[in-house]
Amino acid sequence: MPVSFVSEALPSEVRSPARPNPLALVPRPIRPRGPVVGHLAGLPHHERPREKLFSKGADALSDAELVAILLGTGGQGKPVMEISNELLAGGGLVDFFARGAEAVRSLVSGIGTAKAARLAAAQEIARRLSVAGMSGRDLFEEPEVAARFLRTLIGTETREVMGALLLDSKNRLLRNALVFQGTGTFAAVAPSPVFREAIVVGAAGVILYHNHPSGDATPSPNDKATTDRFIVAGRQIGIEIKDHIIVGRSDWTSFHKLGLLGL
Repeated sequence: MPVSFVSEALPSEVRSPARPNPLALVPRPIRPRGPVVGHLAGLPHHERPREKLFSKGADALSDAELVAILLGTGGQGKPVMEISNELLAGGGLVDFFARGAEAVRSLVSGIGTAKAARLAAAQEIARRLSVAGMSGRDLFEEPEVAARFLRTLIGTETREVMGALLLDSKNRLLRNALVFQGTGTFAAVAPSPVFREAIVVGAAGVILYHNHPSGDATPSPNDKATTDRFIVAGRQIGIEIKDHIIVGRSDWTSFHKLGLLGL
C-alpha cells in the first residue's frame, strides 16, 4: 500500500528568516555620462573629442584628439589626452603610424590589449591606404607619393632596410621588393637580388629605397656610389633606375629631384 506524505506548513516562528539581499540595501549609483576625472572632465561637453568630431567634423580635431578617440579612455591613472600626447611625442602621426602596436604599448604606459588592438587596426588601415594611394600613379613624376608610403613602412626602423619599388613602363607600381634588413649598410647590397625580382615581374624600371636609422635623410657619398653601381648594372639588362629615395625620421630625399642620378 503506497505511503503518502502530507506536508504541513511550519509555523511562522519556526521558519528561517529570509536572508537580506545586500545589493538591495545599497542603492546603485547612476554612472554619469562622459569622463569624471582627467583632462576631458574639465572641458565643455561640445569640446570633447568625440562630440567635437560630430559637431565640427573630423578635420577640426587635433592629431592628439583623433588618437584619443581611437583609445577611447585613459588608463593606469592617466587621462586619455595625456596618453594620446605621449604617443605622438617626437614624430607626430607619421611616426605613430610607422610604429607597430606592440612598440607603442611598450613605450607608453596605460595601453592594454584592447587599446593596442585598436591602434594596430588603425595602423594597418593607414598602411593599406598608403599602398592604395600609389595605385595607378606615376611614381617617377610623383616621388612624394612613394615617399609617403616608405615613411610609413620604414621611417622608424632602427636597422637599415633596403628595397625597391618595381615599376611598369608607365612608372606604376608592380611590386614592393624588400631585399635587405639588418645591421649592414646599403653600400654592401649587391644589385643582383633587386634585378632578379624585377625580371620576375617584368619591371621596366626601379625606384631604390633605403632608410637612415640616424634620422637624417641626407645622401652620403657611399649612397651615391652604390646608386651608380645599380644604374650601371641595370643598363646591362635594360632596366632603368628611376630614382633612389632615402627615408629619415621626419623627412626624405629623392635622387631624381636632386639631380643625382646622372653618371
